[in-house]
Amino acid sequence: MCFIWDCTKSFARRHPKCFVGFFHPFTVLFVLGCTVFFVGLQMFYVVPELFKTDTLMYKLAWIAAIFITYNILGNMLACHLTDTSVGSLPKDRQIPEPGEEPMWDFCDVCEKPMPPRSWHCVLCNRCILKRDHHCIFTATCIGHNNQRYFFWFTFYLALGTGVALTTHMLVVLQYCSYFDLVTRNIDSYRRLPSWLYLNLFVTMYAFPAPAAAIVVQFLALRLNGTLHDLYSKTYDLGIRKNFKMIVGERGLWTFLSPSIKSPLPHDGTKWETKDTDISEC
Repeated sequence: MCFIWDCTKSFARRHPKCFVGFFHPFTVLFVLGCTVFFVGLQMFYVVPELFKTDTLMYKLAWIAAIFITYNILGNMLACHLTDTSVGSLPKDRQIPEPGEEPMWDFCDVCEKPMPPRSWHCVLCNRCILKRDHHCIFTATCIGHNNQRYFFWFTFYLALGTGVALTTHMLVVLQYCSYFDLVTRNIDSYRRLPSWLYLNLFVTMYAFPAPAAAIVVQFLALRLNGTLHDLYSKTYDLGIRKNFKMIVGERGLWTFLSPSIKSPLPHDGTKWETKDTDISEC
């Protein structure tokens, strides 16, 4: 797996246009296809095994499925459409104010100054404010302005696949006991419908990736870091302030919808630390 990852990164650096032109459409369609597949599977096959279609619980399951799907796709789209590059700043903030010059770096590719914690992305071909990483699933870089949407995107992906895995397991336990599953009783496996048996394993493999992604985001949120400085306490202002640095002034209300306006505390050029007001990345 590490070998494949290293080869992918090497190819992306050497052929950025080719990488973006192929992988971005492929991975975006992959997310859309998987979302439609799992929602359809859940609501038309799995949930009816748990609740009758004329009950309140079945209707509530539909509401939950629509809510989760809306937030997956809505935050994914908002993440892609939100410009988080240095170029998104007002013209007067694209250059350091007097006294800030030592804290800014110079990008040799863009031939422009960039604020602390900014990095140049070879795939986006621009400098990104508080660059976290380039996400092929949202077809854009994750940085200061759109990390909120990526956080909730991964959260709802993990929530959706987690709910799918749980409901699959509940249906499986209607056909055989938990003890039979643990002891791998062959007769119990034979009682399972083939579609349920197959999709249970698909769901088991689908859950770990978004779960790992949201864990990494929580690690970054805990110390107000990024993938570049995940365990650094340089910018740690406490969990509440760190959370607002990502989701904005509306805080947990952003959980409800990507359309909720939630202004960020600053524009991504000045970073407060415990010791100073502005710090060098």
